[in-house]
Amino acid sequence: MENIIDAHYFVLPSQGNVYSLTKLCVSNGANKILAASLRRKVFSFEYSGDSDGFLKPTVKEVLFTYIPNGTEIISIDAFTRSQSSDDFVIGITIIKSSEHNTPTYLNIYSEWEPSSEINLDSVAQNCLTIQLDFVPYQLYHTEMYTNADKFNKEVVWLLSGSDEKIHMFREDQANHCYSEVNVADYFPELVEPPSIILWMDIYHCKNEARRVSAYGCECGYVKLAIVDLTNREVLSCWSARFEGPVSTVRLFTEESSLETPSFLNVAQQEKEEEMAVHLLVSNTLQPSVVYMNVLQQGLRNCCILPDSERYDAVLCSAIADVNMDGRHEIVLGTYSQDVLVYKYQECDADKSGTWFLLSQRSFANPIHSILYLDVTGDGVKEFVILTLRGIHIMQVISMLEGMAFPCL
Repeated sequence: MENIIDAHYFVLPSQGNVYSLTKLCVSNGANKILAASLRRKVFSFEYSGDSDGFLKPTVKEVLFTYIPNGTEIISIDAFTRSQSSDDFVIGITIIKSSEHNTPTYLNIYSEWEPSSEINLDSVAQNCLTIQLDFVPYQLYHTEMYTNADKFNKEVVWLLSGSDEKIHMFREDQANHCYSEVNVADYFPELVEPPSIILWMDIYHCKNEARRVSAYGCECGYVKLAIVDLTNREVLSCWSARFEGPVSTVRLFTEESSLETPSFLNVAQQEKEEEMAVHLLVSNTLQPSVVYMNVLQQGLRNCCILPDSERYDAVLCSAIADVNMDGRHEIVLGTYSQDVLVYKYQECDADKSGTWFLLSQRSFANPIHSILYLDVTGDGVKEFVILTLRGIHIMQVISMLEGMAFPCL
């Protein structure tokens, strides 16, 4: 990661975990970050312009309601209902320990009448609380098609729990509430896991006619499924077993999907049909692996990420175009305080390839979460790295060698 510089760093009052970092994709391109600490506090981070045209980093605590004293935040996630406006929905799972019991809740925050400008303080005051009868783990949102018409879709919450199930929560717009529905009716591939699901990921392909789902469990079990969205039928299903807990799974394509700038007047080509989908599986004890072209080969073509087990447990992962060559790299964050970057190299002889360790970077604390998004609004994505103590904002400079960034 020699081409990445530290842009900003801020300290959290208490540590987070692998589920306590999320993003708010703002419609104007200047995205925000939400970071939750275990002791009730949630902070927003963004860059805003000053009177001189420079970017100024801003960190602010967001006072979410219905998070009482003695509560610990387990996971946080967010999405927007609209692509053209900032109509955000934020989910936070909490646990409150007491002498007699440990109640857990899912708090969902949103504005029922969204405005043209985002106001996090206002969103944080509008809460719907759902009491849970299990300890929550990963909170995840995904699109769901309500019928055969792929244009009629909505965003739902998926929440993994200590009861070894995935719970689905769907919005009832007429009554302004959320309720739990049977996940098997909409996501039949996510039922009956053998143990607690630590991470799940969903990818839509084939012009949104297919859904690829993957999850990894505490017992080391990994499942991959391909679903036909027309009738919600599981077309193919594979599984694998590892010796240690699976920390993350990521479905991704090798090529980064960058939109053609409008001023070039070039039609955007549909590459999704020809782009192979791969599955990253990171493991806490064994080497992390990549299953190549899972749509065609399932879990048969396995590539090991070399030396990924030598840096203690892998806690998190991200897919990013680190060197800006139009192809994705794999980024792993480890408990040994190292970030590892892997790149794919094709072999000319048989058109196969291998993943090799491109670079690594050490930090002062264990790495809990990694995001890759544009937080400065300049069209270039940055790394947001959550460690045990705080958050690093890191900027890629490979395309602009030698240039200074006075705004940072």
